[in-house]
Amino acid sequence: MEYKDYYKVLGVERKAETSEIKKAYRKLAAKFHPDKNPDDPTAESKFKEVGEAYEVLSDPEKRKLYDQVGADWKRYQQTGGRASDFDWSQYASQAPGGGFRINLEDLFGPGGFSGGGSAGGFGGGQGGFAGGRGGFAGAGSPFSSFFDTLFGGGAAGGFAGGPDAGGTRGARTSPRKAADYTAELSVNLKDLINGVEKTIRLNGQQMKVKIPAGFEHGKKLKLKGRGQKREGLPSGDLILTVNVLPDPDLKREGDTLRKTAQVEFLTALFGGEIRVETLTGAVKLKVPPGTGSGKQFRIPGQGMPNPSTGKRGDLMISLLVSIPELSSLSQQEKELLEKWKKLRETGNM
Repeated sequence: MEYKDYYKVLGVERKAETSEIKKAYRKLAAKFHPDKNPDDPTAESKFKEVGEAYEVLSDPEKRKLYDQVGADWKRYQQTGGRASDFDWSQYASQAPGGGFRINLEDLFGPGGFSGGGSAGGFGGGQGGFAGGRGGFAGAGSPFSSFFDTLFGGGAAGGFAGGPDAGGTRGARTSPRKAADYTAELSVNLKDLINGVEKTIRLNGQQMKVKIPAGFEHGKKLKLKGRGQKREGLPSGDLILTVNVLPDPDLKREGDTLRKTAQVEFLTALFGGEIRVETLTGAVKLKVPPGTGSGKQFRIPGQGMPNPSTGKRGDLMISLLVSIPELSSLSQQEKELLEKWKKLRETGNM
C-alpha cells in the first residue's frame, strides 16, 4: 500500500479552493469515465482514483485529517492513531441507508441529469458513482486500501464507521436494505404548469421520471428500487431533489406568480389595453386612466397549479410606466409637449 497524493491526482495546488477542486474533478471524471473509454483498461481505475481524491479534498474535515497525517499515515498508526479517531459517523448519514450522495450537477451543471443523461449516465458527487460501467455500486469498499486505512473501511452501500483495533467502536451493523442514491434534477418553471416527464440515465439504464404539475423547488421524489443493488437485500431507492430554475420574468410565491409589465406613458395617462405574456400565452389587460408605476393587477387562474388540488393560483401584474426618450420623438411631438409644458406652467390648462 502506498501514499496517495490526492492533490497530484486532481492536478491542483495544496492551497486550492473548493471551486478549483470541483472544476478539476469535473474535467477528469468526464475524461476517464469508463463508458467514454471502452478500449482503455486503465480508465476505470483512474476514474475511481479521481473520485476518491475528490471525496477527500472536497470535504473540509476529511481534507484536514489528510493534510495532517496523509504522508505519515504509517507513523500515525504506529503511534496509536486509529481510523476511528476520526468522527466518521457524521458522514454515514449523507444519504438514507448510509449510501453515497450523487450530485450530477457537480459534473454537468444545472439540468445535466435530464433529457437523456450524459457521459454514459454516470453520476459523480462526493465520492458517489452511480452510473455506467465503472459505477461504485458493487460489493466492498469503493475506495483504495490507503483511504480505508486512513478513514476507516466502507461496506457496500456506504460507510458504517471505521472499525478500530479492538473491533468495538465504529462496528458495522447489517443494513435492512441496500443504500439509497440521492441526486438533483433541474426543471424550468414553465415545465411545471402541466408537469413534465424527464428521461434520465442511471447505471446504463434509461428511466422516465414524471414531475407533477406545480411541484415545488427543493422537494423530493422517491423512485423505489432504483438505488444500489446488493445481493441478499432489497434494492435501495433513488431520491431526487427537484430544483426549479429561476425564471427571468416570473417570481413564484406558492401558487401565486408575480410579473412586471411595462406600459407606455400615454396609455397609463389616458387608459387603454396592453398585452401581457403568461406561462400559457398572452392575455389582454385593461389599464385605467391615470395609472402610475407600481399599480398591481390580479389575473385569476394564471398562476401555478396547486399540487394537491390542481387548481391554478393567480398572476399578479405590477405595472412599470415607460417614459419615451426625447430623441425618439418627432419634431411635432416635441413641439406639442413643449406647448403642454407651458400650459401647465402658466396654469392655462
